[in-house]
Amino acid sequence: MANIRNLKKDIKQMVKHFIQECYIHLVYSPPLNQENVLDIISDALMLEIEVLDKINNQKDIGDMKLKHYYRKVSSDFYNSIIELTERLNSLTY
Repeated sequence: MANIRNLKKDIKQMVKHFIQECYIHLVYSPPLNQENVLDIISDALMLEIEVLDKINNQKDIGDMKLKHYYRKVSSDFYNSIIELTERLNSLTY
């Protein structure tokens, strides 16, 4: 992580790419799964808002250094994206 601006760009880009994958899945999924895919898209957008809010407002850092705080936020974000991807992949065609 070079700086905060690049971290924000990476987060936005990853969410955008994930939502594109969701829309592709939405086109080829049966009508029963479409609600589930839309819920996953909604969760991805909420995740982006929450993570960017954590980055912009570092009020809950406590004794943690900024570098460690941003690493933790980044790690939590990546784990959440992986969880959303697994939810998307678990839907059956």
